[in-house]
Amino acid sequence: MTIFILTLILGYNFVSGGDYLKILKKHHSTNIDYNLSINNINGLLQALSLNLVIPFASLYTKRLDGTDKDIALLNSYPSMFSIIAVFLGTYLFRKYKNKKNLTAIFFSCGRAFFLLFVFIPFLPIYLRPGLFVLLYGAMSFPNSIANMGWQSYIADLFPEGWRGRALSKRNSISNIGALLITLITGNLLYYIPKNNTERINLYQLFFITAFIFSIFEIYSFTKHRLDKNNKQAETITELSNEPLLSKLKKTYALVLSNKKFLDYCICVVAFHFAWQMGWPLFFSYEVDILHSNESWTAIINTVSFISQAIGFPLWQKLSEKKGNAISITFAIFIMSITPFLYLISTHIYHIAIFNFFTGAAIAGTTLLLLNSLYEAAPNENRTLYIAVYTVLTNITLMFAPILGVKLKSLTNIYIALLVVGILRLASTLLFYFRYLKYRKTSM
Repeated sequence: MTIFILTLILGYNFVSGGDYLKILKKHHSTNIDYNLSINNINGLLQALSLNLVIPFASLYTKRLDGTDKDIALLNSYPSMFSIIAVFLGTYLFRKYKNKKNLTAIFFSCGRAFFLLFVFIPFLPIYLRPGLFVLLYGAMSFPNSIANMGWQSYIADLFPEGWRGRALSKRNSISNIGALLITLITGNLLYYIPKNNTERINLYQLFFITAFIFSIFEIYSFTKHRLDKNNKQAETITELSNEPLLSKLKKTYALVLSNKKFLDYCICVVAFHFAWQMGWPLFFSYEVDILHSNESWTAIINTVSFISQAIGFPLWQKLSEKKGNAISITFAIFIMSITPFLYLISTHIYHIAIFNFFTGAAIAGTTLLLLNSLYEAAPNENRTLYIAVYTVLTNITLMFAPILGVKLKSLTNIYIALLVVGILRLASTLLFYFRYLKYRKTSM
């Protein structure tokens, strides 16, 4: 059955890839063709590396005797480290022009945390969950700088008309890799270990495997070729010789004066707050109410990955036909239904079924948020705009999961999910109003 599903996905992506081949024949560029291939390989390797760790981080915390508070902090800590990292990243990417090398260095530092996770079970029991959650959060410091560099570098690599296509194809292929690795990992974690100790040992083996995949991931990233003649590559405004604090004030004032970008950020902050607030609640509902385990986590993620792999090219075509602004409104509207779907779920397989639809929305949201960011941020000082965007979304991540858990403790899981759903619907309206405001400017 799994092979049949994968064949369908691969066939679909192969057929949809014909659109890209037609464009390449019309506008052949050796660099674009080559970078598309490298980008896809890098995305696949990144999916294999990350999905040995990320989907099971919450369950690993539980296996280490973590509490609901630890799960909330697992979602919140990364944002605290990310906000600090953004300021350092902004400085480094403006000072050192070689984004590729700097990005690769910080990706390497981030992936090295996988090896640190291996040593957690050797510590006293009372230290394990708290230290894992702290290290998991600290991993976001180098990862955030690397992701800033990656987002900016991708915009330099591909001209505007190619960015959405490159991201869509990369995401579809990487989701196939994520599907495979998550399904295999989850079932091995559930069926092989006979007790919790053996299960933790298997987690350790997977962390080591993830690190090995990451070596190839980072190597593939360094193989990109930047076309120095790309007129849409970032240009950086050089400020006069002033104190660092004065420079930072001027550069961020420059970004905040962009009305179109600010409007986008308002919508993004509202959506991210409601989106992130639901994360620990969904996990709590799956584990505490529907009694999920590693195997069901793998199945749920696999269904989501299948849906995302199919959805990425479809959302990209919709954005090319109707524009990013209205397309992302549709995607976020579907995302807003997720809490209500949880509320009517009485068995874990209901969540798996619903994830086919919500996975498609995740694909659209992931792709179109980045597409819209590139639209709202000009080529000049693009990294600064990405930095502001990153800070704002991480501020919401710092508080939203904790507030979600707090709301649950004050009321119950059902009321908390209802509130999250209402907030998500409200953020959909903001994106729709933004679309109405800018639709005449062909967003």
